[in-house]
Amino acid sequence: MRRWGWACVLGLMLAGCKEDKAPEAPDAGPVETGPAALTEKEPNDRPDQALDITRNSTVSAELTAQPNKADEDWYRLAPGAPRIADVTVSGLPGGDITLEVYDRDRNRLVGINSEGEGKPERFPNLYVENERFIRVVPTRKGVGGAYTLEVRMRAPEDGEEREPNDRAVDAVSLPLGQTVTAFLGHAGDEDWYRIELPDPTQPSAPEGAGPGGSAEDPATAPSGDSPSQGTPSPGDGTAPQGMGGTLPGTGGTGAPLGQDDAMGGGRAGQQGTTGAGAQHGQGNPGARQDLTGNGFETEEGAAPRGAEADGTPGLTAQEGMRGASLGQGGVDDFARDEAPPSPAVEGTFAGSEPPPVGSQAVGEAIARALDAGTAVPPEPPSVALKIELTGVDGVRPELSVLSAAEAPLFTLRGKEGETLSLRNIGVRAMDRVVYVVVKTSWVGTGKEARRPFNATMPYTLTVSQEEAGASAELEPNDELHKATPVTAGGYRQGFLAPKGDVDHFVLKTSEPVLAKVELTGVERLDLVLSMVEPPEGESGKETVLLRANDGAIKEPERLNNVACNGACYFRVEGASRKVDGKWVKDFENAEQPYRITVTTVPDNGGEEREPNNTADRAQDLMLGQPVRGTVYPVKDTDFFRLDLSDRPVRTPIRATLLGILKVDVGLYLHRVQPDGKLSLVQTADRAKGDQPESIRYSAEPGVYLFEVRDARNRESNFQDSYQLTVEETE
Repeated sequence: MRRWGWACVLGLMLAGCKEDKAPEAPDAGPVETGPAALTEKEPNDRPDQALDITRNSTVSAELTAQPNKADEDWYRLAPGAPRIADVTVSGLPGGDITLEVYDRDRNRLVGINSEGEGKPERFPNLYVENERFIRVVPTRKGVGGAYTLEVRMRAPEDGEEREPNDRAVDAVSLPLGQTVTAFLGHAGDEDWYRIELPDPTQPSAPEGAGPGGSAEDPATAPSGDSPSQGTPSPGDGTAPQGMGGTLPGTGGTGAPLGQDDAMGGGRAGQQGTTGAGAQHGQGNPGARQDLTGNGFETEEGAAPRGAEADGTPGLTAQEGMRGASLGQGGVDDFARDEAPPSPAVEGTFAGSEPPPVGSQAVGEAIARALDAGTAVPPEPPSVALKIELTGVDGVRPELSVLSAAEAPLFTLRGKEGETLSLRNIGVRAMDRVVYVVVKTSWVGTGKEARRPFNATMPYTLTVSQEEAGASAELEPNDELHKATPVTAGGYRQGFLAPKGDVDHFVLKTSEPVLAKVELTGVERLDLVLSMVEPPEGESGKETVLLRANDGAIKEPERLNNVACNGACYFRVEGASRKVDGKWVKDFENAEQPYRITVTTVPDNGGEEREPNNTADRAQDLMLGQPVRGTVYPVKDTDFFRLDLSDRPVRTPIRATLLGILKVDVGLYLHRVQPDGKLSLVQTADRAKGDQPESIRYSAEPGVYLFEVRDARNRESNFQDSYQLTVEETE
């Protein structure tokens, strides 16, 4: 009995102990080791008979050759979750095959027939959210044979295209600044992207900051005469080094854009020691200061504009007060640069002296500045986009920007495999939504024409807003009628990209003005700045009136004393260079912008009016009235016309030409013959530096031309001006 007792106790103890075992995992079913091997089952020539495909699969199938109709096979893609499907159908021996995609309601979405006979067709990135139907059919009756359908599925990733997206209604939403990865997977592939744009009337950056909430990046500033070379950045009130003129964003006056602010020179002069500059230690009463380094001078008693007074570069006393009242460093409530006042009214582009303070000439000059030189009101602000599209081997891309109504705003065809970096693509201020469309371009002609594609190599697309904001050029502006407006006292920032890019700008004025146009240099670019006259009539051609290409790579270009009354057009392009025996224009720089700046003064008759480089464009000259001008660019020639045809007898005249530094100016007197040809009657070209040249001549009644140029045609000087005076003597 005792033994049985102990046995029971031991049994009870063992029964009360639990084994510490892990719970058994539930059966997960069969593990997928590869694509499912499926076989087509006839009949499957209707969607309701389609073979279901729910995961990676390889289908063995056959199209029956029938003389009266084409056999068709239907498949239903129905994964359990959204997937990107790569669908490939092998070719038919001796036949051409078509792959079509339908939605759940049997609406045809896309058809693919990019290859020829015996070759496969592929759709590399079909988006399947619920279900899609695949139809495989030969292109003509009586063709059949065995084929293989391969379907590979994967989870969709952020930032990739979802096909089909070949219509505006199916466009992929692409936020500004984000990148999308996509394929041009078949010949008829078009990829549409919907871009929502910010409202330009709403604040988009903190006060005092540029677009994007940060100040201008010095690394992207123009080179040559740029902030990156030690000068203050644009927006702090100073012009780039060596480029006279004041840039927008100086904390300046709120005067209407484009108007010459005569008070900037006159009122500052009248303030004397009571002005803001004097009160804060900025002023130096009684001293004349050069506002820009190119001869625009303020009146006596005005505050200096330089940085040496108080460390604030580029501000007059008046501008300092106005900038302080704004409290934004020259940026208004909408983060737009304020327009600075134009230079003093009696200044010259080459450094003349203003009349004494209080003289009648000052009052008249102020009145002229208020009535003349005013630019037409600027156009509404626009949005400039930066578009980057990577290249695809064997594909020539075509990129378009369309309005919400699908009207073309910009179109560009790239080269095969070329990466496109497009800058300052202009979008109208009224547009809140635009579409960017990427597709392949046609190559070849006639029966050989085709649209190449690449189903294995993706491209990436990024659309962002340019940091230059309202100051950006607006592409396309490669034709005169598409020129980007530029205002007097304002500037535009542009890019020469892609290769061969040409940019046009237009200055519109309501009164005659003289404009100075300055173009900063850019790394790797040899820029050309031209003034262009529009063609007359439909069959006419454009005429280049002035052309400046004195600088080489990275160096700036300028045009001085350009007469403008109404509309003046300017062109920026790369210079031609010889490569492998051919002249090409292959300059481009999509990373660093150039800056084109325009400043104006009223045309009071005391300055030359460019273009005056031909006899038929000679400027009228009055006896006893001096005229100033510059010999710029190299080989610049200035003609002045003196009409003595109404004189009854000979007129003794004396012409005096005051020289300038660097250029050996020469003076040449021509008489205009009855047939219009010129005959040289006297010269003065001793070529002795900046010493004056003089001509004395007894002129018979007639028309005469005075020619001023470098005697050796090899030097120029954009800063200093000569002075020509023709007087009647005893």
